[in-house]
Amino acid sequence: MIKYEWRTSLDDAESAELRDLLTRAAAYDAEPEYNSIDFDDVVASMANSGTRHLVIWMLPRPHALDEPPEPQRIAGLIRFVDGDDGWADGTVVIEPDLRSIGIMTLLIEQVGLDVSAAEGWLGSGIHKIRAWARGNHPASGRITDRNLVPRTQQIWKLIREIERADNAPDVRNLAAAHKTAAVSFLDDITRTGAAQTPAIDRARRDIAASDSDERPVLGLFSGDRIDGLVGLDLTPVPSEEFGRCGSIRYLLTRNGTRDEMKSLILGTTAPLRAAGLEAVIVYVESVADELVAVCRLTGFQHDRTDIRYELS
Repeated sequence: MIKYEWRTSLDDAESAELRDLLTRAAAYDAEPEYNSIDFDDVVASMANSGTRHLVIWMLPRPHALDEPPEPQRIAGLIRFVDGDDGWADGTVVIEPDLRSIGIMTLLIEQVGLDVSAAEGWLGSGIHKIRAWARGNHPASGRITDRNLVPRTQQIWKLIREIERADNAPDVRNLAAAHKTAAVSFLDDITRTGAAQTPAIDRARRDIAASDSDERPVLGLFSGDRIDGLVGLDLTPVPSEEFGRCGSIRYLLTRNGTRDEMKSLILGTTAPLRAAGLEAVIVYVESVADELVAVCRLTGFQHDRTDIRYELS
C-alpha cells in the first residue's frame, strides 16, 4: 500500500509534487497550528549530512468500480535535522487527503521504531529521535500511545487580551544606562540557577545588541536594582479570536515570586498597546506551576498544547 525511501535529491516532477503537498498541508494545518515543513528548507538541505529525508509514497490503489486505480503519489515526508547530544529532531507532514488511511501507522507497522540497531532507525544512523507534536495532533497521541513512546515535555501556548487598566509602574523599558544593572541581574540568577539557561542567553543577546523597536526588553526595577526582565516581540501574530498579538519571548525574575511575575506581565501592556496590538502570547512549560498560576490569574487562556516525544 505504501513504499518509502531515504532521498538526497528529487527529480523535477517529485519536487513539484512535494512542494504542492507541503504548501497545501501548511494551509490546511494553519488554524490548529500543526507541524509544517518548508519545501525551500528541504531543497536547501536535502544533500547535507546533517539532515535526512524519508519520502513516503502511496502505491496505486483502486478508487471505484469500473474506474482505473489512482496513480502512485507522494503521501508524506519525514524530515530529521541533527540536534545536540546526538539527537535527531524529526518532523512529519502527511498529505491531508490521505490522513484517514493512517499513513504513519502503516509505516511504523512495517518498519517499527527500533533505534538500537547498529545502523540506527531504518538504516539512517539515527539512534535518538525527538519530535514535537505541535497542537497535540490527535494522530501523534494515538501512534505514540500504541507504541509506548514516552512524552518528555509539554508546552502550553497561552493568550491574554490586553486590558486598559493594567498598571505596573516599576516596569520600564530598558535604556542604555540600565544595561550594567541588567547584566548584573542575569549574572545573579545564573549563579543561583533561578532560570533556564536558554532564556538567560536570549536576554544577554538582547541586552548586548542595539535597541530594537520590535524586540524591546523591559526591566522590573527596585530602586536602581533590576529584579526581573521580560523580552517582547512586537511582530504581529494573527489570532482569529484575539486579533493582532505580540509575544513574550522570556520572563526572568530574581526570586521567582508571583508578585514579580505579575508585575512583569502587566508591565508589557503599554508597549504592546503602543504597537497597536490587542493581545499577548506566552509559551509556558506545563510543570512551571508558579508561572502557570500567575498567567491564569492575569487572564491568560489556553490556546494550544505542544508535546515532545523522545525515542532512544
